[in-house]
Amino acid sequence: MTSAIVAGEPLSQEQTRAVLDRFYRDGFAVVPGVLTRQEIVSLCHRIDELFTDPTLAGTKYIQANFILRNTLELDQMFRDILVREPIINLAEAIVGANCQFCGQNVIRNLPGGTTISKWHVDDTVEFPLPDDVPRHDPHIRMPVNWFTVQMALSDIESVEHGPTQFVPGSHYSGRHPNDPDHPEFAGQGPVSAFCRAGDIYLQNNQCWHRGAPNLSDRTRYILQSQYAVRWAATRFGDYTRVPVPDEVLQHASERFLRVYGVRPAASRSY
Repeated sequence: MTSAIVAGEPLSQEQTRAVLDRFYRDGFAVVPGVLTRQEIVSLCHRIDELFTDPTLAGTKYIQANFILRNTLELDQMFRDILVREPIINLAEAIVGANCQFCGQNVIRNLPGGTTISKWHVDDTVEFPLPDDVPRHDPHIRMPVNWFTVQMALSDIESVEHGPTQFVPGSHYSGRHPNDPDHPEFAGQGPVSAFCRAGDIYLQNNQCWHRGAPNLSDRTRYILQSQYAVRWAATRFGDYTRVPVPDEVLQHASERFLRVYGVRPAASRSY
């Protein structure tokens, strides 16, 4: 029996191992009860303020009316969440102790509003296979160059609420989703990542996934943080060039500076 997850603390070795086993096997893993109620309320309130801020309308910060980008620039709470436990501990376990930020955004799906409902992998298929090779060997652990931590800020308990859906194991496929509506891999069809506000789920960018349409009467809030291995993060220029004010950096923790990509010159190695 594993112990209860304590908000703001790293998971135990046993808990971490169980989460990572699911993540590496299925391409995603839900971790319950990570964020506190106060964090959820504060984040949702600030997110709503930013989406309705007239100075942000039509700028790089708001895309398609439901994606909030460059969040590290906009409020300290987004910078804090980047290095919050147990999120950062899991990130370091997956992509290394020198992992770096490679993106953070908010997805806010209003009832009946736009979602990213097309089945896809993020960016590109990183380990493609020819047509005559059906899949990668299940005995190997697929490399992870970067991945996403999705943080649910609202309850997503049924298909009507617009859960993220995955085809388990499809990060072993070496190809894009094989059907636009009903993809299947190794006999497994889509499953939904149901969760409560405050739960998080880890997402391999190579696992086939989508956001189901929000058919409910509630707004779906998801905060996303992406982490990459050190060498890959340096190549995500468009995502990592998110300026943070100098006065903030002067008072930031060493851990935040490292994850953000700022290091003392004396510590750099190439």
